[in-house]
Amino acid sequence: MAHPSSLQVLVELAEHRSQEVARNLGLLINRGEQGEAKLQMLRNYLREYRTRLDDAVREGLEPERLRNYLAFIARLERAIAEQTLEAATAQARIEGEKVHWLEQERERRTFETLLDRRRAEGTRLEARNQQKEADEIATRTVLRQSGR
Repeated sequence: MAHPSSLQVLVELAEHRSQEVARNLGLLINRGEQGEAKLQMLRNYLREYRTRLDDAVREGLEPERLRNYLAFIARLERAIAEQTLEAATAQARIEGEKVHWLEQERERRTFETLLDRRRAEGTRLEARNQQKEADEIATRTVLRQSGR
């Protein structure tokens, strides 16, 4: 079996790197989606809790329960702020990894193009050599038949 050319090795390495970056990008996207889902859940819970507070105020609410509601709402708002920051950070990581993946793909395609060109050149050279051999055989045959 022939040894792989250096370009073939570069193509394989570039493919491996591109796949690794793609896997990492997939993980980051998954985490980002989970973070967005958590953020949405917190926002929904805050909206629901504020509605409960409004209902409780209309029905009459003791000061201690009001303080508890307000304290819990403040904790939810802090959690939402933290989760919003985490979601933004995750999105920035995703965008950075997308750029990295695109760079890896461009490199891989470049190496593949070079390898394809090298193979095409090899095929052209082989065809030229075969034609040259066929021409030489034909010339010898004609010379032999003409008695020279």
